[in-house]
Amino acid sequence: MGKCERIELTSPFPFESLPRVWRWIEPFRAKVADDFAPQNLGDFVNYMAEKWNRQRTWAVYGEGELGGLITFEPLSPWVGTAHVILKPDFQGRGIAVKACRQAVEAMFQQPGLGKLAFFILAGNLAIGSLLVGLGAKREGKLEGHTLCGGKPTTMWAYGLTKQDFEVKYNAVSSAGNPGNHRGSVVDHRVGPIGNTEDEHPDEQQREQGRVDLQ
Repeated sequence: MGKCERIELTSPFPFESLPRVWRWIEPFRAKVADDFAPQNLGDFVNYMAEKWNRQRTWAVYGEGELGGLITFEPLSPWVGTAHVILKPDFQGRGIAVKACRQAVEAMFQQPGLGKLAFFILAGNLAIGSLLVGLGAKREGKLEGHTLCGGKPTTMWAYGLTKQDFEVKYNAVSSAGNPGNHRGSVVDHRVGPIGNTEDEHPDEQQREQGRVDLQ
């Protein structure tokens, strides 16, 4: 499928559509989730229900079709974290970076929020590329930080400051690429498994060319 020309975000995500999200996750869940993530639909819905009142959610629509969920949860008044899930046929169409850019812009409008922190399984260059495309930097790795298949697994830590996001956002805007900015936000509520050696020193630069991966 080709690039998606019309992207819209609405908040909140419809809770009754969470079973769809689980179906989107199932084909690649083993590659992006650790042993402590929900293991079935019931666990997933209960997990989301417990967090629902302390997180903000967005539904991602491409050409009018629901195909993504973005969540934001504050960790402190200064730092928050976020997640994005797209249905398989929404991936590789330029949707992820556009939708995330809109959602992150809305997240940083929260008073006092200065940074987003992300923790992904080591080796997940697709998500790492998406984060770098938003202006994030890989800040380090956490050795044996979780379990995948019962084995200690390293995670990578990424950080995105409000200032770095604005610099990246303004740079893309000034480049005059309208494809990165089509869409709107409507607010109705005002990574592979296994231990991985550290990236090659120029991996961050190589990630720059893969910001549309998911």
